[in-house]
Parts: sequence; structure tokens; C-alpha cells
Amino acid sequence: MYPLKVLSTWAPFEIDALGLLTLLGANEVDMAVGRLAPSYWLEYMPLLAGFVFAGSRFRGKQPAFTLYNISSGIVTGNLAAWFTRWMQVQEFEVSRSIVYWEIAKVKAAHRRWKYFIVPAAISAFFNGLLIAITMLSGDWYGFANALSIIFLIGARSYMIQASRDAIDRVVAAARPLPSTFTGAVQDWQKKHGQKHQKPPANGSPSGRPITAPRPRLDSKQWRPEVAKILVTMPDSKAVTMFIPEHLLRGVFVTETSILSPGLYRLAQWLGWVAFTVHVVTLGMAHLATQLYIIALTVIPTVLTCYGFGCDDSRIYAWWRGLWDKKVRQPYIHWAGAHLKATVFEWPMDVEFSKDEKGKIHRRKRNGDVVPRGKRSTARMDLYAWLDLSDEEQRSLWDWHLLPHQRGHDDTWWNDFEDKKSLIRENPPDIHSAKNSIQRGFEAASARWTWTFGGIAKDGKDIEKGHAA
Repeated sequence: MYPLKVLSTWAPFEIDALGLLTLLGANEVDMAVGRLAPSYWLEYMPLLAGFVFAGSRFRGKQPAFTLYNISSGIVTGNLAAWFTRWMQVQEFEVSRSIVYWEIAKVKAAHRRWKYFIVPAAISAFFNGLLIAITMLSGDWYGFANALSIIFLIGARSYMIQASRDAIDRVVAAARPLPSTFTGAVQDWQKKHGQKHQKPPANGSPSGRPITAPRPRLDSKQWRPEVAKILVTMPDSKAVTMFIPEHLLRGVFVTETSILSPGLYRLAQWLGWVAFTVHVVTLGMAHLATQLYIIALTVIPTVLTCYGFGCDDSRIYAWWRGLWDKKVRQPYIHWAGAHLKATVFEWPMDVEFSKDEKGKIHRRKRNGDVVPRGKRSTARMDLYAWLDLSDEEQRSLWDWHLLPHQRGHDDTWWNDFEDKKSLIRENPPDIHSAKNSIQRGFEAASARWTWTFGGIAKDGKDIEKGHAA
């Protein structure tokens, strides 16, 4: 009566629901790995939610971020995928955080090998142990699962590294804009760099020297080379950033192009096949193999989501916070081989206070530390710290970041003008503050031979950005 009734009793093997474990943690893994930050220890360890990489979800755009280019009067909500994920992982303050991006010259080959040998050795040990256990116990489903894990790691590593290399190529090829002073000088040198023109065709003496004037810094109003940026996040945090103008569009706004799209697509398909085998065979492996695989994937996933071994490790930040709870310590993050970010806060001397008569004063440079819980979180103070010009303030007005004036109450605007005047008397030098922080890291890197996230070789190799 039922031609396929035999299928009701066909059961050469069993599949349980343990494979569903591999679907957990997708959002967390997407943010942690999608920010493209390498881990000194866990770079090649297996992770949960392998479909995030097989589907290239970590390169998808994220909404609810807005970038305000205050220097140029441009606003956009279309930001690069790695940039938004990187921001979500950072523990920024409500309005006091600063990120200073710059191009720095490092030994790229040394840095890449450093982030390859150690994590590759760790991964080879634990995955090799899994293969040995499955082979010696005759657990061939477990052996197939171990191979799928290795292929997943390979596909993920290639896709992540291809995305990092794409950023490095854009940074290396970027040149200052012609409307900036540095860009104008480079264009002038490119066009008029030779002292003499080629000799005329009639054989007369060499041409006359070129008399085109060299651009001067005081000859016109040049476009700022480092843009003053304000980025608002989905949780309403406002982060101040200083980004080289010529990197803004190619690195932080648009998505960088993969060098070999065909190989990238092949890695995706390999990842999908490996992920499918991983899900199916996990439930059919021996119990001992299952427990080992669970520990091998869950523990690295949790540590990776907390940035273990990364420049922006939240575990290390928590450890430092145990010793100094009053101030959030700065740190340095490398986004690739050339792009460096220094993360810190607005100086304490820009804080404001009111006396008994209601007059606003600026904090003096007396070296006292203001506890983190008592520092300002007001947008008004942030706008005052930015030391806005009239054009920049008009842009904030057009973007609806400043309140509209009403005749019955001008308290906000009166306080804002008072604070802005205090800042203009002695504007904070963010560039000098950034340089001071970096010198501190260089000194600490020269003293220390071992840090929580890696080994510091010398004073010029600031890999982790950890300082006392």
C-alpha cells in the first residue's frame, strides 16, 4: 500500500540536535571578527556561527550610524562595515571619547608573521589533538567533523585577511587631496619637479627653468588635512574622531574591494560545505569527541568576543580598571599594517563648573583627577570642546544637532556661548595630547618584554598599546 514504507525503518545512523549549537553567537561573532582586529592567540581557533563567514555577513552594512564631517560640512549614514563593527566593540564614553586616526609606518612583514606563528601553533596543537583522538578511537564522524573545522578555519582566515589586505591597499595608495596644502605641494612637485624642461627640437640650449610658483601655506584657505569628525552610534553615544581627509571616503565610508573575487567566492562555498558537514556530523560523533569540540569552539568564541589578544582587548581593559577605576586608560589600535588609532578622552582641564553665583568656569590645570562618574556627558560641553568656527557651528545647526532658539528661554545658548568662549581662550591641543600618549606607550614598550596581549620587541614596535 505504501511503496516507500521501508524508509520508516531505515536508520543506519542517528542525528541529534547538538549541531544547533553551532548556530549560537552569530551577532557577537559578527561584531567581534567583523572589525578585522587580529588576535595574537586566537586568530586561527575554531568559532561558533561559521555561517557568518560563509555568507560573508561580516561585510554587510549596519544602520543607525551617522558620520558628521564638521570640517567639510558633509554628513553620511553609509559607513564601512568593519568601521561600524569596530566602534560597537569599543567601550566608548557617552561624549568624551576621542579617536585619532593616522597613517604610521611599521614593519608590516614582522607584524604579520608575529600574528601568524603563535596563533597557528596554538590552533595546530588543539586541532591536531582532536584529529588524534578521533582516529585512535575509531570515531570517523568525529574525524569528519575535525576536518570540517579545519576547512572552516581556512575559509574564514582567507576571507578576513583578504578584507584586511583590501584596507591596506587603499591606505597605501591614498594621497592627500589637491585642495589641501600637502596635496597641492605634491601636485606641484609632480608637475614641476624637474629643474629644466626638455631641450627644444631645433637643438637650441636646454629649456628655461620652470617659474610656476610653489604653493604657500598662507596663500589661500586650504582644506584641513585632518578632518574633525563626529560619529553618533545606535546607543546615542557621540564619538569625536580626527581622520585624514583623503582616507575618509575610501576606508571609513565605502567598502574596499577584494583583490580576487573569484577566490573569495570559492572560499565562501568551501565554508558552506564545511559548515554543513560540521553541523551534521557533530551530533553523530562520540560523546568524548562532542565534549571536546564544544569546549574547543565555545571557549575561543567567548574570548574572541571579548577581544582576547587584540589591541582593543576588553579583558585587559577590565584588568587595568581594577587598579585605576578613576580614569579610563588610553590605548592604541592597529587597523591593518598602516592605519593606527589612538583612543583616549578629552583632557580633564576642559571640564566646566559653576560657582555659587551661577558663573561658568573652566577647570584649572592643577593635576587633580575627576572621577569617571563625575565627568561631563553633556552634548553642550562636547560642542564647546570642538572649538567650532562659525561655518562649523552653522553645519551643526543644519544637521539639527543644536537646539532651536526660542524667545522665552535662551539658557542653553547663553551657557553654550560662555563655555565656547572659555575654550577659545586656550583651545585643547588634541594632536599634542595624542603624541604624548604615544610617547608613553613607546617608553612602556621599551621597558616591558611581555604584555598581556603579546611580546614587545623594542621601543619602536608598539603592537598592543599597553602602558601603565
